Amino acid sequence: MKFVPRYPWHFCHACLELAEDHQGRRLVFQATSPLGGFGWRYAEEAAASAAPCSAVICLIRKREVVVTEARFGGVVAEPLTALPTAGRGNLGVVRLSKA
Repeated sequence: MKFVPRYPWHFCHACLELAEDHQGRRLVFQATSPLGGFGWRYAEEAAASAAPCSAVICLIRKREVVVTEARFGGVVAEPLTALPTAGRGNLGVVRLSKA
């Protein structure tokens, strides 16, 4: 896996595909518009149902991670070391790792 200085502890794309909520439901992350933005949805839901937010706290292999929009587009997941703060406007952080 290529080292990225901005995200030194990021998870690979294969691991990101294992992201799930506290009930084990798989999650998908995506851009919410052609100009960017970040959103999430359950894997079994339609792509148009993505809920916009600034970050999602979820689980990858039972470990809490934070998933956000990467600096120049795309999605990045990193181990949760501190609670993220809301970024874009008032969209906030969605915590799916706990009931």
